[in-house]
Amino acid sequence: MEFLQALKNRRSIYNLGTNVTLSNEEITSIISDCLKYSPSAFNYPTTNVIIAFGEKHQQIWQITTDILKEKLAKKEETFAVAQNKINKFKAGVGTILFFEDTEIINELKETYAMYAENFSTWSNQANGMLQNNIWTALSQVNIGANLQHYNPLIDDKIKELFSIPDTWKLTAQMPFGSIEAQPNKKYIEDISTRLKIY
Repeated sequence: MEFLQALKNRRSIYNLGTNVTLSNEEITSIISDCLKYSPSAFNYPTTNVIIAFGEKHQQIWQITTDILKEKLAKKEETFAVAQNKINKFKAGVGTILFFEDTEIINELKETYAMYAENFSTWSNQANGMLQNNIWTALSQVNIGANLQHYNPLIDDKIKELFSIPDTWKLTAQMPFGSIEAQPNKKYIEDISTRLKIY
């Protein structure tokens, strides 16, 4: 089963580079298809993405570096570790920013009041499915990626950089690029305590 093999191949790749064979347009097409065909509650699109290449990609991680440097001003060793990690992200081709559209979520809560308390959860689930679909699709074309969560620390600066509406809530960042080092072998735990069959 090709699909299951694709799931097995998807890994967190932290050592990224710019040696990808696909053009920005081809990468964008893959991400666009994932956005079109990933499921969402009531088929309402509450998930949005921004794809940043080149200078904008670099600016995302410079913003993150600057904010962490300020927050960790008295913890130089901790900041040095964080900066080393961020430098690996910067070395990639681009970054995908994931958002939830709170305006649509609130509209759904009003329209379908009976399910109002569920829509935030359902939107979060849709966002997670989209992230995994993009991550897996990129791995199929030999592009490495990993998922980061520097929000809400960077939210305001990111909104300013991309002129993002206030109704878009940042949920995750996915730097991507060529695979410059393979990850360690993944430990697969015994799932017998997590899987019950009746």
